[in-house]
Amino acid sequence: MNEYEVIKKIFYPLSFKKNFSLDLDDDAAFLPNKKQIIVGTDSIVEGDHFEKNEKNSLLIAKKLLRVNLSDLASMGAKPFGYTLNLSLPRKLNKKKLLKWIKLFAKGLREDQSKYQIKLLGGDTVITNGPLILSITLFGYKKKKIVKRSGANLCDDIYVTGNIGDSGIGYKILLKKLNLNRNLNNYYINQHKLPNPPIEFGKKLVEFANAATDISDGLLADLNNIILSSKYGAKIYLENIPFTKQTKKLLNLKKIDTDYLLTCGEDYQLIFTAKKSNSKKIFFFAKKNSVKVTKIGNIIKKKKLIILNKNNEELSFENLGFKHF
Repeated sequence: MNEYEVIKKIFYPLSFKKNFSLDLDDDAAFLPNKKQIIVGTDSIVEGDHFEKNEKNSLLIAKKLLRVNLSDLASMGAKPFGYTLNLSLPRKLNKKKLLKWIKLFAKGLREDQSKYQIKLLGGDTVITNGPLILSITLFGYKKKKIVKRSGANLCDDIYVTGNIGDSGIGYKILLKKLNLNRNLNNYYINQHKLPNPPIEFGKKLVEFANAATDISDGLLADLNNIILSSKYGAKIYLENIPFTKQTKKLLNLKKIDTDYLLTCGEDYQLIFTAKKSNSKKIFFFAKKNSVKVTKIGNIIKKKKLIILNKNNEELSFENLGFKHF
């Protein structure tokens, strides 16, 4: 099966077909005329974001889509469609490659249905390097968008979901941590298959002043908000949402707090909002079955302050993942 046949037989059913995708026959797609087009892009790389020689390409496809959806959710945007770039390693023989692509397409199809999006187009190449996958996601917002730079003095700071589970899963995959089978499977699944709060993210515009998704680590991404907003932040370690099993690992000293706050790939949302919006926030959280926790507030002093249960300031050498 050549590239054209792969596109027509495997990826064409994932597309808008004649509408917007132009049957995947043209050099580009076109987008509907909406008031505000929101565009985001993210890549995942073999050996960094998923294991080398990972055979379950269905999970890889879902992770790729979800990390991109997480970006749009943080801006309160509604996703519409995406382009897909595949840099496939030459080392795979054609039979194995075709099997991998078919399972990958199944993962895309399942999540397209879940999140109501379609494929617009893309590109495929064969390389001598590792497997690199990239999506550019398009969405729209008829009202305002939520940016990192919108935090106001005295805003409360909230996070969705739990922090650090994906990072623990990554440690287990690297064989730097070993728990019982059930816990290993739970944490690995959190790393391989993130669950960003997409529907809740669409409601951010109703109450949030600033937001971003937690991809590089809670501290790093909160720091991005305060740097863009030209304020500081004070958060309380006791308020950070960890699962019960993660708290047990902390108590047993199998994992440390520094790692959980900086490991990243949680793909949850961190946002700020004025105090009077508290009821509205928890209303939408309950409606969308999303856990939301208030962890601190925006302050005038341009500094990120983390306090322990004794109200002592903690110091961190590293705030999270650095791209360079």
